[in-house]
Amino acid sequence: MRRNDYKLRFLDLWVQFAARPMCRAVAASLISRLTIACVRTNCSSRSLRSTPSRAPLVARASAFARVGRRPAPTWNVVARASAFATSSTAEMDFLSESDFDAMREAMTLYDEQRDTVIKRSRDITKAAKVAIYCLHRGEMDKARAQIELSASIADELRPIVDANAGLRGGSYSGGLEEYAEAVVFEHFVHTGTIATSADLPRCNHDEYLGGVLDFTGELNRYCISKATVRDVAEVRKCRDVVDALMGIFLKFDFRNGALRKKYDALKYTLKKMENTLYELSLSDAAKRAREDDDVEGDGKRAKGDGEDE
Repeated sequence: MRRNDYKLRFLDLWVQFAARPMCRAVAASLISRLTIACVRTNCSSRSLRSTPSRAPLVARASAFARVGRRPAPTWNVVARASAFATSSTAEMDFLSESDFDAMREAMTLYDEQRDTVIKRSRDITKAAKVAIYCLHRGEMDKARAQIELSASIADELRPIVDANAGLRGGSYSGGLEEYAEAVVFEHFVHTGTIATSADLPRCNHDEYLGGVLDFTGELNRYCISKATVRDVAEVRKCRDVVDALMGIFLKFDFRNGALRKKYDALKYTLKKMENTLYELSLSDAAKRAREDDDVEGDGKRAKGDGEDE
């Protein structure tokens, strides 16, 4: 196609666009300019009119160009909307508008409750994380206050979650997992044992298991802090707890999901604790060897001094 043919094709599209009442004022000036450009390029108005396929196009373009000089029609939007509403109300016998209004209101309420659950669930997670941080620092009173705050927020959201079962998963369930992790960690620090699911009535089975698996990661940090002060007995106890949990979770058949990923990380936590205990045993053995060498050296020096006398 020649360049002028492309212009004519584009002009035809604009003519079709300008056929719409609301678009005439916008497109008329462009159509006029394109018509002039087509005439000036390679062909005159006589050759355009002599071509059967192009003659209607030029005629339509000229007509719309003349229309474009007229003022655009004004539209009374408010009047049209009220007229449409009146006619629609009169023709509502074939459906129940109140039924749709009830569904719309229910969906609006659900969206508002969902936003509330998501925002407040962040506060549950935040308070539980602060509690875990305080437990690592030995600030037990602050940790207990944060755990109680997390529990109170969870209880505040409980009626909404019970009324809409779909709102439990996601943010709310993740917050309860963090809460369970904090409670299990606090229970271990105080008693040296793992809290049972009966101690966490707010959590379901998945949330409790997720909290216990997350607790093993915090237990690894706790184990390292005890290793730095050479508390071998506490390090060994942490290793034994993770080893026992590993044996228990081996009996579960987790599907691919969040619990499966957390369970897969458990074996690496156990390996880290075993390496920590092994390094402590090596350092203790080296320390005893140095002490034995010092005792043996002192004995030899004492024997040499006696022979000199």
